Amino acid sequence: MKKLTSNIAFLMSEKVIVLLIGLLSNVVVIRYLGVENFGKLALFQVYYALIVSITEFGLRRVYSSLQSVKREKLVFLQTLKIKILISFIFSLVVVTFIGLRGDETYYYWLLLAVLASPLELYVYHFEANLKNDLLVKIRVTVAIALAILRIALCFLKADLYLIAISFALNNLIINIICCFMVTRRDSFLVKVKSNSAKKIITKHIFERSFFFWVSMVIVQVNMRTDQLMLSSIATVAQVGIYAGAYKLIEQLMAVPSILSSVFLPYISKNKEINKDDYLTKLYAFILFTTLIISVPAVLCAPYIIPLLLGNGFEASVPVFQILCLSFPFLALANISGLYYSLNMLEKFAVFRNACGLGSSLLLNYIFIKEFGTNGAAFSVMISYFLISFVYEYALKQTRKNAVMKLKAVKFIFTPYFYSELRSLVKPR
Repeated sequence: MKKLTSNIAFLMSEKVIVLLIGLLSNVVVIRYLGVENFGKLALFQVYYALIVSITEFGLRRVYSSLQSVKREKLVFLQTLKIKILISFIFSLVVVTFIGLRGDETYYYWLLLAVLASPLELYVYHFEANLKNDLLVKIRVTVAIALAILRIALCFLKADLYLIAISFALNNLIINIICCFMVTRRDSFLVKVKSNSAKKIITKHIFERSFFFWVSMVIVQVNMRTDQLMLSSIATVAQVGIYAGAYKLIEQLMAVPSILSSVFLPYISKNKEINKDDYLTKLYAFILFTTLIISVPAVLCAPYIIPLLLGNGFEASVPVFQILCLSFPFLALANISGLYYSLNMLEKFAVFRNACGLGSSLLLNYIFIKEFGTNGAAFSVMISYFLISFVYEYALKQTRKNAVMKLKAVKFIFTPYFYSELRSLVKPR
């Protein structure tokens, strides 16, 4: 139990440090580039994040749910081969995409996301074995170094081409360091000699990862539909207005994913806890945490945004407020993916997230035309509410998860809520 507690503490401390560093560097970059150029950088980051998610192929959740080191060693090499194959295929797609972008040469840095993908498996190893203390040190060090580089580039009046690479290098550097740390200490290249055994392992990995990959890609596209549709329906400047607000809370939106990477291996390996009760309390904790962050942020937005980003971003204030109110739904939709992984229901996550993407596309099309950047933010709030509750309740196989989240909403208003939170890390 102490290991879980320490891992959560390490990851939360990392998130606070990276949040502050990221906030400082983002503010400097946004003020330096201005609305239109920052809109271009925001679109580059959208495409970069999509490539990272696509080349992950849903393998992080599958790998984190392995219940022993022995199993991890058996699947490591086969998983690495899958990652290399996926990276090669999508490198061709990325090259084609870059060719279509014409003279926007900074899009060549997207290839760094593909190059980094196979080495990401070594990061999964740290996460699956709850070795997040070392992983935190690596991530924080890289974040600080690149943030300093980013700020220096702005003061040196660098162009968008150089600033873009300071964002694209992050994953590659972290993955290379993790690869070096793991291979220096352990050997995970356990060769499976039997061809039939290789096929069984590969089939198992594909069957579990494929549906989760499709679901995850849909989620990632859904998370970025707002900016993509703004760029096509509105202008790059409006993308900059929207992205200025989005960047200020982007780090917070990563918290549920980080918690998932800790709790999934812990719940998978712990036979003593009631998984449904545990998840309900975890959902309540996430809701409570996001609410105490969101409400003060909404109230302070009219003062914070102009101060940080400048008067040119005053239109970002209502966007920021709406996105803050969306944060609890987004976090709940993300963390509730644990239920699918624990119960091997990945294929049903595809239904939920596909419905969410469909509603997001429709809502964005209607609301952006009517309300501009505010409409894009409203569509995020509504679509993630539907994903968190309505679409899950529609399916018999996932209805239980929706009911657990409704129980979590009620639970945070009970007098014994705080005392029960301790059972998340110390089950009775």
